[in-house]
Amino acid sequence: MAYKIINKFLLIFIFLIFKTNLLANVVYDKNNIIISELDLKYYKQIHFEKYNEEINSSKATKNLVKIKKLINSLRTNNPDFLNKIDNKIDSEIGKENIISEIVLDTIRYLRVKNEFVYNFYNNSFKTNDLDYIFSSFDTLELPISQNNCLTITKIVNLKNNTEFYNIFFENMKKEEKKYELSIDNSKYNVCINQRNAKIIEKEIFNYIELKIQKDFDKFVYENQNR
Repeated sequence: MAYKIINKFLLIFIFLIFKTNLLANVVYDKNNIIISELDLKYYKQIHFEKYNEEINSSKATKNLVKIKKLINSLRTNNPDFLNKIDNKIDSEIGKENIISEIVLDTIRYLRVKNEFVYNFYNNSFKTNDLDYIFSSFDTLELPISQNNCLTITKIVNLKNNTEFYNIFFENMKKEEKKYELSIDNSKYNVCINQRNAKIIEKEIFNYIELKIQKDFDKFVYENQNR
């Protein structure tokens, strides 16, 4: 699939929440949207897993109201699209493993946002976007080799190396991992290990999320007010 490079960040967690006998107090009950303390607990955990930051109860409640409004609107106005999202969740996580409706709706919401990410990646992500991402790094030091990365020749800084940027872009689209370029009139393989690949992929995903945020917010707003 063309968007394989961002796929690792789409399944942010596999949430196995076990049944509990805790009595959860209702903290929000308005316009057929009910949110409990337990819902807030689940959402805060999801938020932390995705963004690596704590969120207070007030903001969490506001986000959950937005999420519920969007999912309710899609259920009424675009059920086929919501079913498509649900099928993906079921195949990758298993809806039977998600016992909280709030958790399910939050995953649905993130999946809807990911559709915008997919669309941008497939149709709008260009070499200049990748150039911008790489240029934002303080350095882009990567090992190079002349025997398919069996042994490392040296470490080089490939920041501002146009040839590498173009090769990486083409490979990203074709899902290939062989990066061969010329340095000082000699051919080398650029060796990108799992750690470096994750760093680059995360920056690409974060960049695309920022690029689609305005359109996604507009989509959410329009659906909230139907």
